[in-house]
Amino acid sequence: MTEDKYGLSRRQLLGGLGAIGVTSAGVGLGTTAYFSDDEMFGNNSLASGELDLLLDYKTTYHGGPGRLEDVREMGYDDAMELEGEAGTYLLDEVPDTGDIENWDEYVQANGFCDEDAREMLVNGEEVAPIHLEDVKPGDSGCLSTSLHLCSSPGYIWMNGELVADDDNGVTEPKSAVDDTGGEGEGDLADAVETRVWYDENCDCELDWEGADGGEIDVVLVLDRSGSMSGSMSAMTDAANGLIDELGSSANVGLISYSTSASLGQELTGSHGDVQSAINGLSSSGQTHIVDGVETARNELLNGSNARSGADKIMVVMSDGEHNQSGDPADAADDAKSDGIELYTVGFGSADASTLQSMASDPWDVHYFDAADDDELIDAFSQIGQAIAGERVIFEGTLAELMGLLETDLGIPLDGDRETEYDEIEAGAPAAGDGEGRACFAPGVTTCVSLEWELPVDVGNEVQTDSVAFDVGFYGEQCRHNDGAGSTAD
Repeated sequence: MTEDKYGLSRRQLLGGLGAIGVTSAGVGLGTTAYFSDDEMFGNNSLASGELDLLLDYKTTYHGGPGRLEDVREMGYDDAMELEGEAGTYLLDEVPDTGDIENWDEYVQANGFCDEDAREMLVNGEEVAPIHLEDVKPGDSGCLSTSLHLCSSPGYIWMNGELVADDDNGVTEPKSAVDDTGGEGEGDLADAVETRVWYDENCDCELDWEGADGGEIDVVLVLDRSGSMSGSMSAMTDAANGLIDELGSSANVGLISYSTSASLGQELTGSHGDVQSAINGLSSSGQTHIVDGVETARNELLNGSNARSGADKIMVVMSDGEHNQSGDPADAADDAKSDGIELYTVGFGSADASTLQSMASDPWDVHYFDAADDDELIDAFSQIGQAIAGERVIFEGTLAELMGLLETDLGIPLDGDRETEYDEIEAGAPAAGDGEGRACFAPGVTTCVSLEWELPVDVGNEVQTDSVAFDVGFYGEQCRHNDGAGSTAD
């Protein structure tokens, strides 16, 4: 579901909600009492899951300003209108973060597998996170689910079922376009547009490569000083992994620095050339972060392949303190004032406070601390995913989505978005044991978000209709399994 196709941009939607909210009779949309972590559908029966999988969720509704009391009357007693987002309501969140402002940051920063914390999450219970009445054209909402494996690595599927799609009566405007009625005769499931994606930062907003979906220029600024001698292999693996995350709209360049900085590869769309330059780096000398940043800034703004309309991103990695002339924070401020987004990675004995001050705001999203080689590789991978954007699993109508989710185990999810794995092939869930699918690691939070919208231009045929659907997740351990799933033929 692209922004151009369905216009699910929150900003665009809120501009028209007040006008369209009174133009037609409402409809009802909701999930039933099946939002469970360890059950799945199989041959119209429930089968027990095989893995310790916990989940939590947050659900929001964009229904127009001035409707808080209406929302609370739908059963959301504690619903609140989000600050600065008129007409957008927080319906429910598990765990309840209390005084903590950001649910998305909370679920990523905390582990929930100990006995006390796990009581905060959904663990086999059945809940109904969405139950809305009087939904109008232009209304939309989002359900973000945070998954936590608490034992061994596992394969996970997203599943569900369309429970009801009913026509509950015929109004005068509706009678001109739809004279059917009764259970199973509704048009709402075919009218509601949905999108499902891996929501890497759990914020229920799709991020994609380039702020406007366009071109992006990325320069890596890598430390090759003498203190890196024992970790050059890890750094090259980490940097190459970041590049693997990026799509064809990204031009990439390489700056490396020690006592001074050098341009290892000018911006290019040939990612293999950049990786070859990275693989050829060797360590020696001092740590001149300022020269690295200034050289990268010049390449991003004035390089022969720098694109004036592209988003500009710099990724600076250091394993020690700057010990040459200049102030790294000042150099970074100059780059940021030119519109360059700056990520920093502190490795080993790096000067964390300096790198944090260099990073773009908010610094805790743009600064990464890596204590060892494995954490360095992971930090670059996370930055690569943030730059590249989040991967969409499905776009289409609610009826089409439910058709996929109720097929066998549902849609197989991929535990490693660096791999090339298509969850849906030829309009059907892909083979769970297909090439590229990876297990989900224990102790790592993964968010999957489902966004829905009743388009502004929907016809009168959906008036008085209602729809109910199930959403769930199923997991089984990786050990002794190949991902095909226990119900596969």
